Amino acid sequence: MKSSNSPSDGLSGSLLVAHPSLNDPNFRRTILYLAHHDDESGAVGYVLNRPMASAISLPSPGIETELHFGGPVQPEFLTLASLQWRQPQGIVAFHAFESAEDGIPKEWQDGLRAFAGYSGWSAGQLENEIQQKAWFVIPPTRELIQMKDPEGAWTSLMRRMGPLLALLAAAPEDPSRN
Repeated sequence: MKSSNSPSDGLSGSLLVAHPSLNDPNFRRTILYLAHHDDESGAVGYVLNRPMASAISLPSPGIETELHFGGPVQPEFLTLASLQWRQPQGIVAFHAFESAEDGIPKEWQDGLRAFAGYSGWSAGQLENEIQQKAWFVIPPTRELIQMKDPEGAWTSLMRRMGPLLALLAAAPEDPSRN
């Protein structure tokens, strides 16, 4: 896993954090796990901090997981993925499943999430957005991967990133309501 602020580096395994000025409703105030990135094929990621109101039961006995908004691309497509924090390496183990019909191996049941849709960028598109300062690229942490408070995670992260970002994050969604 590599993390970087240089858009030319492979960013697979990094987190993308939306800048407070990013107004696209699909990505406003989001934290994404970047599952794949390379210069030729682009990037694929999953939004970590937008749980949906329901959980889903899988064919494997006794497995139920939260459903998350993964992104605006193919929202009817369900991806099952496990994101696990691995100590002492301090890395994320990521595994996506094509289907749950054959069961989810026990070693991947921890950290299992279901994503409706995904986030995708064509070659060069994400790099351009990073250069335009729409995203912060940060290394993953246990706290952000386990995401105990999805609704408050982005605001909490902005507060830790500095006073200006904390101020921007505190701005109301609709400035006319200020």
